[in-house]
Amino acid sequence: MEPDERDGLHVLFDAANASTGHAFQLRDERSADVLVVDIDSIYGQMTWLRARQGEQTVIPLTAGSRSEPGLRLARPVSADALCELMRTVQAAAPLAESSAPAKAVAAAPTAAIPQQAATVASAAAPATAAPAPPPPPRAPRLGDYLVPGALQQPVCITRSGAEPLVLDPETRVYFGPSSLKALLPFCQGDMPAHELRAVDAAAFAEVVKKGGAQPMARLRWLFALVGGEGTLAEGYSLDERFSLSKWPQIEREFPKHFRIATTMMKGPATIAEIAELSTAPVSEVIDFVNANLASGFAHVERVPEPEPEQVAKTGLFDRLRGKR
Repeated sequence: MEPDERDGLHVLFDAANASTGHAFQLRDERSADVLVVDIDSIYGQMTWLRARQGEQTVIPLTAGSRSEPGLRLARPVSADALCELMRTVQAAAPLAESSAPAKAVAAAPTAAIPQQAATVASAAAPATAAPAPPPPPRAPRLGDYLVPGALQQPVCITRSGAEPLVLDPETRVYFGPSSLKALLPFCQGDMPAHELRAVDAAAFAEVVKKGGAQPMARLRWLFALVGGEGTLAEGYSLDERFSLSKWPQIEREFPKHFRIATTMMKGPATIAEIAELSTAPVSEVIDFVNANLASGFAHVERVPEPEPEQVAKTGLFDRLRGKR
């Protein structure tokens, strides 16, 4: 799944989740009851076939029109379709709760789609315990406006001490400061909608005439780099192993990134290992990993647990061989 589509699904999830009273949350596939799997890729098909052998509910995400029994999420995903899927899963939850404790719902790594949290309290919890209030809606930031579908026309954003920033959602480019560090004021802090001013066709034509268009992916990379402020992106943990699938563009304004990228190109490693081998601070390694996860250059290595049957067969073979 492309990073742009994944981020767009996250935005749709935030909106749809509010309509359910924030009954859903994102989780990894290993701790989930429900998986939403992108079956329009070879890897997704493999995940789909493997997941259907387990006890989890598996929902396909696809642009195909063929009908499958059970739930389905059509691509491109709309807010209405996602809301309807959430309500259906939520309505079906009490049936499962009558026979077993509820579990969290998650998406396979091929499709980062919302998951429903547990709706039944733990048996050890006091019966009088009140449910925790849902978290308040998160204030929008620049990254929310960079995902496909978030904007319908060019907009101009101004912040004190910075050259105006113009975003064009149709061509997926931006116009503004050529230096990345000059764009930092736009990437830091909240960005309420009233900061965005619509640009009409005539004014936008003048902006284009001046030149200087840059791919919006570059701005998304920068936002992911500084937006986490040293905290690893949601859905990942520090003990997981990260690597680069290809050499990223190293911006001259961030010279330490060369050493971090060189280390990550050698093979998967944890955040601490990358920091030690590259002699870079852990916080800078985390920021670099966040940025390249957003751009699709970085990947996490998740080693599946061995299946019990395979372990048993290996043990038997070893015992027989030892008797010869």
